[in-house]
Amino acid sequence: MLLLVITLCVFIFISFIVYAVFAYLKETKLKKRLKGKFADASSVEMAEQKGPMKTMFTFASTIGNFLERMRIPVLAQLADSAKLNLSILGEPYINIKPYTFIGLQLLASIASVVFLMALFSVYNPVGLVIFAVLGFFFPTLWIKEKVKAKHKAIFKQLPYVLDLLTLMVEAGLDFGAALNKILESEKGDLITEFSITQQEMKLGKSRESALIAMSDRVNYLQLSTVLNALVLAFKTGGSIAPTLRILSEQFRVERSQLAEKMAGQAPLKLMGPLILFIFPTIFIILFGPIVLSFIGGRYW
Repeated sequence: MLLLVITLCVFIFISFIVYAVFAYLKETKLKKRLKGKFADASSVEMAEQKGPMKTMFTFASTIGNFLERMRIPVLAQLADSAKLNLSILGEPYINIKPYTFIGLQLLASIASVVFLMALFSVYNPVGLVIFAVLGFFFPTLWIKEKVKAKHKAIFKQLPYVLDLLTLMVEAGLDFGAALNKILESEKGDLITEFSITQQEMKLGKSRESALIAMSDRVNYLQLSTVLNALVLAFKTGGSIAPTLRILSEQFRVERSQLAEKMAGQAPLKLMGPLILFIFPTIFIILFGPIVLSFIGGRYW
């Protein structure tokens, strides 16, 4: 029971650190945009950082630069994985260098050990090593969960956006004009990615190259299927309206199947809260008076 409480406290503590770091990043990026400035995407250090966050990022960057010079294969793999996940999330996470992110992982690992030793007086080497490893990998797990949430949001919005594109293209608009209409009226992760693609096309990148870059950037199979089909339709010179309609129907069916799957998994997911919280409460209500009566020496 004590181990469960300690684990929960460490989890909350590390969650707070990771959330504070990325919330500060997002707030700083928003301030930059409101002032009409652009942050340097090659580094997480920003001129306006002050206080503990600046110190944390400085330490993380220093550790990351040192680890990068060591050229350890395992850390290189971790850096590649972090770079992929951060690029999928986009702004402001993409401003974090991969090795700086590893530095943040090391700081989270050290923080978890210090937290255990200071508040719970835990000095068992095995327990400290276990929680240090958990603290190290927690930021990675947190980032991966955000990537999954983004992919899930894109999957939910994809059939609706494809329907709008189909209707506008069939009404006589070309793909670019239809996309502009959607970007003006809709919001969401998918719309944000299309907005980046539209900006790249305005800067001179070809439509096919911009869509392929979007596929590589998001790294999501369902979206890549749509984008590859659009690129093929553009290259062959055929009408994209039938392609869009087929894709929208396909993903609408897949979304319905996913909803049915999640509904089927709901009873299994409810078993954990039932066993941990509801069943013990029921047992206490039913057998608590009996146990207390026996303890008090009154036998019925």
